[in-house]
Amino acid sequence: MSTVGENILRMRRQLGWTQEELAKRMGYESKSTINKIELGINDIPQNKIIKFAEVLGTTPAHLMGWIDKEEKCEGR
Repeated sequence: MSTVGENILRMRRQLGWTQEELAKRMGYESKSTINKIELGINDIPQNKIIKFAEVLGTTPAHLMGWIDKEEKCEGR
């Protein structure tokens, strides 16, 4: 089972985004926060899990690793 940080890293790379780009989309001032999250150094508050899922185009459950495959959501 992957960690949240590993899932964020994998999805970010699939989208072809840099840490800087994801940080900007998340409203962070620098990539250091994204780097620490991907490395598992920083925990993510619940409200940020929802925001990460929205920005990365997935569900919180998939991002958290609670489901193996992403379920199709209406509107995607």
